[in-house]
This record gives sequence, C-alpha cells and structure tokens, in this order.
Amino acid sequence: MPGLRWIFPVLLAFLFVTSSTATVAAPDGDGRDRSGRSGDRDGGRDRDRDDRDRDDRDDDDHDDDHDDDDDEMEDLIRHGSRLFRRETFGGNGRTCQSCHTSSTGTINPLQISLLPVDDPIFQHDAADTLGGSTFNRVQQNATFLVNVALPENIRIVGSDDRSVLLPRGVPTIHNTAALDPVLMWDGRAPTLQIQAFEAWLGHSQITELPTDYDLDAVAAFQQTQVTIPQLRKFLEEGRTPKLPRPRTAQQRRGMLFFTDDNPANGNPIKGRCVHCHGGPMLNATTPGTEMIFGIPTGTRFISAFVSEFELGGGTPITYEVTNPDSSVTEITTTDPGRMLITGDPIDASAFKIPTIWGFRNTAPYFHNNSAANIDELMDHYQEYFNFVENVLGIQGFGMTDADKEDIKAYLRLF
Repeated sequence: MPGLRWIFPVLLAFLFVTSSTATVAAPDGDGRDRSGRSGDRDGGRDRDRDDRDRDDRDDDDHDDDHDDDDDEMEDLIRHGSRLFRRETFGGNGRTCQSCHTSSTGTINPLQISLLPVDDPIFQHDAADTLGGSTFNRVQQNATFLVNVALPENIRIVGSDDRSVLLPRGVPTIHNTAALDPVLMWDGRAPTLQIQAFEAWLGHSQITELPTDYDLDAVAAFQQTQVTIPQLRKFLEEGRTPKLPRPRTAQQRRGMLFFTDDNPANGNPIKGRCVHCHGGPMLNATTPGTEMIFGIPTGTRFISAFVSEFELGGGTPITYEVTNPDSSVTEITTTDPGRMLITGDPIDASAFKIPTIWGFRNTAPYFHNNSAANIDELMDHYQEYFNFVENVLGIQGFGMTDADKEDIKAYLRLF
C-alpha cells in the first residue's frame, strides 16, 4: 500500500508551488569559463547563448513536470473529496463526512440532535450495545463503540474475550491530518490510509474494497483540511505559529499557563497547560514535565486522569498484563487507552495529547467526550491538579478558581 512519504511533499507542491532556475557556467574575465574550458570571448558568448537556450528549454520541461504533478495532485484531492463526502462502498450508508463534519471535522451531540431518525449514524456502533436499537449514548455525548484487540500479553480478568468494546469520541481531522503523525486517540493507525480503511471496514461496514488510489486520495484530501491561517503557514513555510495575543489582563494571566514551563525556567512548580501542550502544535510534553514527573520531553500520550476519575462514567474492567520479566500487573480502568496498543502497563489510561489549535470548535473534550464544554473541561483539570498536590504530594501544583477562570479566558482565543 503506498504510504504518505510521497503524498506530503507533493501536497506541499500543490499548496505552495515554486519554480527552480538552473545555474549556468559564466565566463571569467580572461575568457575561461568556470568549468575550466578555455576559449575566446566570442566563442564564450556563443556558448553562453547556447547554454541559456538549452537551460530555457530545460526550465520549460521542468515547469511542465511541475504542472503535471500539480494536475495529478488536484485530481487526487478531488477524487478524495468525492470519496470523503459521498462514497459508501456498498456499506451501511455512512460516509467519512457522516462523522467528520465539514464545520468541525468531528461530530458533537448538537449536530447529532439535528439528524433525522433514519440517518445512517443511528445504527451499529452508535447503539448503546453493538447492533442494538437504542442510541442514548451517542445522543448524549457523540461516542461510538470501538472494538480494540488485546495484545498477546494482556487478558481481561474473568473473561476469554480477545477484544474489548470502548466508547470513543471522533477525532477531528481539521488541522491535524496534515500536521500530526499520531492518529486516533490511542495511536493505533500508523497512516491516514490505514485509518481510513479501518474506519470504512469497522464503522461503515463496507462490502466493496477501496483501491490503493482511493486510500491515497482520501488521505490527500484530509491533508488539505487546515482551517487556521497560522497553521497553513507552518505547513507551507515551516513558520512556527505564534500563540494568540491576549487582549485583557485576565487573558494575559491565562497565557502564562501556556508559556511558563516551570520549573524548567526557574519558577516554582505549578500545574501548567504548557506541560502537555507544548511545541508548535501544542500537543507534546515539555522540559518542565520531564523535570516534575520524569516524562520525556516530546511525549505524545499521557493520562489526564479521565479514566482514573471515571469521568463520563463507564464500566471499570480489570486487565492482567504479563510483563517481559514474567511478572504480572493488574490494571483496573474504564479505558486502557494506549496500553492496548503497546502492551505496556505504563501506558494505562494514556491517550493522545490533542492540539489546542481550533479548540473552541471541537467540544466535547477528552477521548470519551466526557467534558461537554470548556467549563466541565477546566473543572476536571482543577480536580486533577489539586489531586496531584494534595494526594500525590507535589506541593504548589494545584489550581485555584481564579487560575481556572484566567485559563478559560485565554483558551477562548484559540
């Protein structure tokens, strides 16, 4: 299956096309050109003229190649757009856009509430039980049942099942498909093509297989879904996006939670958003996190204690993990997250750190959509940070009510 290795550079050519100009050998003042060949000045001028004519023809051919590449990419993206919006491959009637809506790149409870009762959404993994006829869960929090296979070294205590059904929200494709190599909440899909294929099989229940070209096309289309100008410049030019500029004193205080990477900068320990939302895409851990918790800088999966606090409900399940040294670790959680991909108990209840760019358009939040809005989101983080201080004993890590309001004021700028 063709990978993304060739799609990304060609996509950049499609989005930001530049032409290159050949450099020709110019004669030195003594009539000797820079290749070391000698000749009189008239001969040098004739050779220069011939070289320029030849280079002009080469440039024309090179431009034609660029045009061909552009045309091929335009055709690929156009085909991907059609597949994304319309193609069902003989499945249950769902398309990619059924769940990845054009307005948000995901789907939320309000959007679901506006659907007719016979919409293809209301079936299969949207049901309260797989294949059932009631849809309270999807109407309440827009989650779908995802079937995740257990690694060989993990089993469910008291069960012979080799997979588990977990309610998960739909990740947005906006500003992520082209800029984030980590796909899905647990990172289980290594490429956009595989992600699309598994979604068509599992969620759309297709009966006709897509071609490799189809998979490349829908991947290329998703990579065009960049909705924030700063991120488009980052994609096209590599220009690091700047954080939104605060306009009020409260927003300025809130911004510190995204810039003050304590204690790496010498300031006292404090629960900061930047500890997990660092880097250009605001989706990776920082040196401050490494100094406090020992988590390597740039880590993309972490637990925000959503499963540990049973935020959003769910049924805790106990998993038995056999470690490489044959010891056994038991983990009880409502969703094991990344652990079911790596087989490592250290990854229990850890999920992909999402970008904050476009934050205000992607509620509800967390892997199970358990925070319906920014207020519920920050209520959870206040509980989490205060737990770290009061129970885990990291003094000064807590979050006050004033901190929470300052952060919310700044988050609304994204």
